[in-house]
Amino acid sequence: MQLDEAAHILGAADFFSICDLEQRRMLAFGSDRQVLKAGEVLFRIGDVTPGAYVLISGALVSRDKHPKEAGAHSVEIDQPGTVIGELAMIAKHPRRSTVTAKTDVELLLVPRETFSKLMQQFPDLAAKAAAKVQGDLQTYIGSVKSMGPKFSSK
Repeated sequence: MQLDEAAHILGAADFFSICDLEQRRMLAFGSDRQVLKAGEVLFRIGDVTPGAYVLISGALVSRDKHPKEAGAHSVEIDQPGTVIGELAMIAKHPRRSTVTAKTDVELLLVPRETFSKLMQQFPDLAAKAAAKVQGDLQTYIGSVKSMGPKFSSK
């Protein structure tokens, strides 16, 4: 994969919109293209991934439990540019879902170490990353709160 092509892919990914073109090229240089066949597992619950993944093509399924377990939820990920595990860009933490390729997929792995070095070089990027994660968390919490009345017992 060419450097400019990878930088373009990162530019289409929401999380990496905080980076300018030169920063995306630096990330692209340190990134790895990965290909999975349908049925292959990208990561499992409890795994600590080396960074975040950007979907280039194909479809993935994210499951929070085994499909036969009570209360299991799954989400299909099929939009190119979707970032899987953006929090892994700034912190090592166990994955809370298992992600499996539904079809053949192509991904770009952006290592946490590469992003960390970039934040050290560009402190303003670190501030943007923190603000982006905080905003995303506030949006998530807001959506969960709005569903609260649906789950309250009477």
